[in-house]
Order: sequence, then structure tokens, then C-alpha cells
Amino acid sequence: MDTGQHMIDGARYLRDVVGADPQLCSIVAFHTSSLWEASELGLADALAEFGPAEPELIDAITYCDLTSSPVGDLVDPAHRLVEVLERYGPDHVVFRAVSAARPELLKRVDRVRERQAEALAARLS
Repeated sequence: MDTGQHMIDGARYLRDVVGADPQLCSIVAFHTSSLWEASELGLADALAEFGPAEPELIDAITYCDLTSSPVGDLVDPAHRLVEVLERYGPDHVVFRAVSAARPELLKRVDRVRERQAEALAARLS
């Protein structure tokens, strides 16, 4: 059961041990750079156990991941990605996956911010 990829392993734990809702398992499995990391590790089939994932929810969990530091402080997403890259270094699969995913990850953050702004504007009107 342990693939070494925390997103898939976390989703399997939620599914197999906790009995969590399949949608929650999917969100965990696909968060942040999971798709890119699974590709690097040859784990596309393992990730597919949990797909397809709902795009708006993947955006939301990625936003939460990228705006929170490892100790829970609010951070800028671009700085968070730099922190991840520095922590892992260029020879690590996470570095390669996050580097490849970076443009899409920042788009996910932007989409969440746009939805937040739209929701706020709707409440104020």
C-alpha cells in the first residue's frame, strides 16, 4: 500500500482505514503536484484509483496547500513553491514535479482568488 507518494498513500489510508468519502479521497490523491509526481514515479495507475477529481475542489486544496507554510503561517504561493524547491533540491522527484507543475499550480491559486472575489462581490451587491 505504501507507494512513497504521500498524496496517494494518504488517499488510500483515508479510503481503506478510515472509510472516508470517495470525493475526499480523490481530493487528497490529486492535490497540488500529485499528477506530475505520480507521472515521475510511474504511479499513474495508482492515482487513477481516485479519479477523476473535481477541478474546483483540487483548486481549493491546492490553494490551501500553497498559502500555508509547513508550520501553518499564511504565505505567498510563489514563495511557498520556492521553499519546497529549496527543501528538496534538484535531484528529488518532488523538485522535478513541482517545477513542472508550477505554472498550473499558480493558475489554481488564481482561480480560487477569482472565485473568492466573485463571491464577495455578489454578497456586497
